[in-house]
Amino acid sequence: MNSSRTSPAYAHWVAIVAVFGAVWGAAECSLGALLRLAAIPIHGAVMAGIGVIIMLVARRALAAGRGSSLAIAVVAAALLPLSVSRGFAMAMMGILAEAACLEAVLWFGRPRRWRFALAGGIVGLVPPLQMLSRMVVLYGPAALSTFRETLLRDQGVARLGLAGQTAGVLLLIALAIAAMYGLVCGILAWSISGQILRRLGRAAE
Repeated sequence: MNSSRTSPAYAHWVAIVAVFGAVWGAAECSLGALLRLAAIPIHGAVMAGIGVIIMLVARRALAAGRGSSLAIAVVAAALLPLSVSRGFAMAMMGILAEAACLEAVLWFGRPRRWRFALAGGIVGLVPPLQMLSRMVVLYGPAALSTFRETLLRDQGVARLGLAGQTAGVLLLIALAIAAMYGLVCGILAWSISGQILRRLGRAAE
């Protein structure tokens, strides 16, 4: 047996991935399902922000290292079939795409506040872009108008008084809100991880 797989460091890494992945998966199965049922505007981006905080806190405060975000996402996605809501297959793909984007931003270089903010902002764009991509595949040239109706009806954006906006304007608004929310979550993750490091008696960069 490979000794590296029986070392305390490896056991610590597995524990981090299992716990944080389970927390994210439980949030998707419970809060995520409720947001989808309540048609909260851009609910996918809301859950992506939660995922950003979970992955980044594990990355910095617990020194989970490269690849940990993808491993955490795999655990979270594996729990989604337990959700009471439909459409968990798209949510699973979204979770994995979010983790891949985060890893791409953080793969090179040491953790920094601006990297966390950038990673959060990019991850926040995944849900609306995933929805638009799905519309393009299903409806072709009519994708943008279908995307508009989905935002207004299924995502609840009509309640924000934006029903009169064109599809292009709604798309830009959705992307801007999602990116800004993700960026804020990235900065929040940096702050939370810093607090954890200080409580553990370790220097926060």
